[in-house]
Amino acid sequence: MEVSGETLRLRTVGPFTIREEFYPSSLVLRQRSLERAYITFVIEGAFRERYATRSILCRTGMIRFLPAGELHDSEIQSHSRCLNISAEASAFAQLRQNPRVPRRPAEINGLNSTWLANRLYAEFSRQDSASAMAIEGLVLEILAEIARVEASEMSMQAPHWLKHATEIVESRFLERLSLAEIASQVGVHYVHLSRQFHKYNRCTVGELIRKRRVQYASHLLAHSRTPLAEIALTCGFSDQSHLSFLFKRYMGLSPSKFRRLAGLSAAAPDRQEELAVGAGARLSP
Repeated sequence: MEVSGETLRLRTVGPFTIREEFYPSSLVLRQRSLERAYITFVIEGAFRERYATRSILCRTGMIRFLPAGELHDSEIQSHSRCLNISAEASAFAQLRQNPRVPRRPAEINGLNSTWLANRLYAEFSRQDSASAMAIEGLVLEILAEIARVEASEMSMQAPHWLKHATEIVESRFLERLSLAEIASQVGVHYVHLSRQFHKYNRCTVGELIRKRRVQYASHLLAHSRTPLAEIALTCGFSDQSHLSFLFKRYMGLSPSKFRRLAGLSAAAPDRQEELAVGAGARLSP
């Protein structure tokens, strides 16, 4: 996504320019190519980006990598706040000596990438002498995560109906979904869906739903001051202790510690509180 929204904050760190941007709903950015490569972390909202051979829907918590010179257009589906990290092509060209650096548009949406992106946002919000070094290291870690996921996807091409099933889970994980309901929507038997889903996604439908709920809880912890008990109910957990148990299982630390490490207090509180209201309703387009 090209930086053409409202710039909330801007910072330059080494070869990287980092902007926190706000984009109004229904904004359309017509087909273009950019001289700079971009990593975008969707803090809130959703936008669809189209390339020559495919399109992707970027939602809250996702990270997208866009190489320099890639022809694309973007449509903001719900008003969005993003952290855009860009660099001159020469800076990424040096990194391309490492074959893991992506060479095509890519996106990731997982617990580890969420943790890295929230740490990056926290360091961006700080202005101490160590944050610049931390930011450069985190950008490299995020690029490695993108390349790792991209390599995995290229080795196993899922059938179209399974991609549709995965999209249903990704967009409706806060709802009460059943395996039979998903199977009916994609036109396969639920036993076949269960087996193939695990084969290609390396987890069951239930596990993916739990992971996405934990991921969304981490987003609310990092970008709002919503009480933990309320976050638990919003994210579909039975109570606060249920959230805490699964959060520690998947993230390796408690929700309260994650909130402290995510550095919410270092960010601009007024703007965050304004944009965090109703985040759950805006998760899907």
